[in-house]
Amino acid sequence: MKEVFQIIRDPRFQLLYGVRQRFSVGPEPRRVRLNREGCTLVEGVVKKSMVYPYMLLATHPSPVRGNVFAPIFGVVTEINERSIFLDAAEPGEDVRALAAGVEKQDLLSAPQRGAELAMLLKTLGVNTRSLGQDCEKLIINGLNPDPGVTWAEPMLLTHQETLRAGLEMLRRLSPAREIVLAAPKELRLRLNDVQVVHVAAHYPASIDALVVKAVTGEENPAGVGIVGLHNVWSLGRVVRTGYPLVETVLTIGSRDHSGNYIVREGSLLGDLLHFAHIDLKPGDTLVRGGPLRGESLDRLDRSVTRGTTGGFVVEAGTIPPMKGHSPCINCGACVLVCPARLSPGMLSRNAEFALHPRNREEHIDSCLECGLCGYVCIARRPVLQYIRLSKNKLRKTLREPFAATQGDA
Repeated sequence: MKEVFQIIRDPRFQLLYGVRQRFSVGPEPRRVRLNREGCTLVEGVVKKSMVYPYMLLATHPSPVRGNVFAPIFGVVTEINERSIFLDAAEPGEDVRALAAGVEKQDLLSAPQRGAELAMLLKTLGVNTRSLGQDCEKLIINGLNPDPGVTWAEPMLLTHQETLRAGLEMLRRLSPAREIVLAAPKELRLRLNDVQVVHVAAHYPASIDALVVKAVTGEENPAGVGIVGLHNVWSLGRVVRTGYPLVETVLTIGSRDHSGNYIVREGSLLGDLLHFAHIDLKPGDTLVRGGPLRGESLDRLDRSVTRGTTGGFVVEAGTIPPMKGHSPCINCGACVLVCPARLSPGMLSRNAEFALHPRNREEHIDSCLECGLCGYVCIARRPVLQYIRLSKNKLRKTLREPFAATQGDA
């Protein structure tokens, strides 16, 4: 038990890094890959058609999913069910004229509030699912979401005008009577226009459910919602530019390098690594998202999707590889570190043998997906991946006829 808690006290789990500078601007993409799952292409968006920045490419039927816009001058090179590929191209005068004619939106003067404002923001590419929550108190999670992600500090310290713009829109979107910002207590942040609640900045303290508990003192309190700082920044970015959202902020990092960049949506991670002077060597793993909760990628042409928080290289040999066939040895390390007080080993074994209904009885929905279980697993089992698999299977089961689930326990 002592050894386990020494691991969690590892300084790599600290969520403050002393980062003060503004974000660097990422590279002008040579190629972008935009996610269009569930979207309907706009008429005229076909292979070989020319596009320009902020041109509407596809709409999503959901009222809380933002539409898709072109982030560059380019040409459509491929369209499939999941993606739209654009290659940068020099525009002609007619295309430049179309780009110059894109109308800016003065959102601060817009009269819309609540659902009407959310629909307007959706048409500008903003995902609004978490922004208009029906709650009495809304908490802004101002902590870095994963170890290694470092953009929260410069957002809080040097991008306050963008956050204030986002906060103003948030007040118009949300019916919450109170909005508070949860910020690292070590930062000693004070703001005049929003109440700041100081919380510990040591992972997994940045998990939403744990931030709510730290702010309110209760687990799963009624009438409390939470939204990420990243979402508030994106909202403020649209307000301040007046244009659709075609950018995101992420940390690009490795063992020896880390930087925060504003990059165009759809930028290829391989190009971003090259721009940041990070070399991917044989045996290294590329991760989209945070190092603990992100997804491993098999190709460098995977792209930055809306809301991507990081791109990391995990160098070969720095972390022992996981083995899907490795049996659980019942050491209990995962139980000791689980902030939800679950038995991740049992959940992973049930998932391994497709006993998913048993995981519902083991309260799998209470899993916070922090990734600590897999990190401390002596047997190097992909514990978090098993749990995510089981959650997905259970969600699909709920959508199927009841008879389909019989005999599965």
